[in-house]
Amino acid sequence: MTSLKKQSKRLLSDIQKSANQLALLASDLTLLEDTHEWARSLEKNIETLNQQLAGLKKAEFNATLADSEILEVLDELIDSDPISALEQRLFAAQADQESGVVGEFFQQLLDKIEKLYTPLLSAIQQLTAMQYKL
Repeated sequence: MTSLKKQSKRLLSDIQKSANQLALLASDLTLLEDTHEWARSLEKNIETLNQQLAGLKKAEFNATLADSEILEVLDELIDSDPISALEQRLFAAQADQESGVVGEFFQQLLDKIEKLYTPLLSAIQQLTAMQYKL
């Protein structure tokens, strides 16, 4: 069985990768500005957490992770439900257009974002649940 430290490091890496991909996808797109900011905030928090945990031995790593305020911040970030907010913005923008092509584009874009967001959400939930296992 993989240690909690290794599981946590894998989850942190997964979150960082997903947040990076989501931030790249959403960069320089006005309608996705909130999504971009959310992903960047996530990146910064994970980077800070990685710095706090760097070089720590197993017991100290686990204790530091369990007590980290960043886990609360991550919970708040996922509770903000950015995908639902994005979906509302995209479909409100579509309502202003007459062409079905715009709606199809928004749906395709939303599908891609949800594919990035779903594993990201799962990894964050698993990481924040680690504090109860430590």
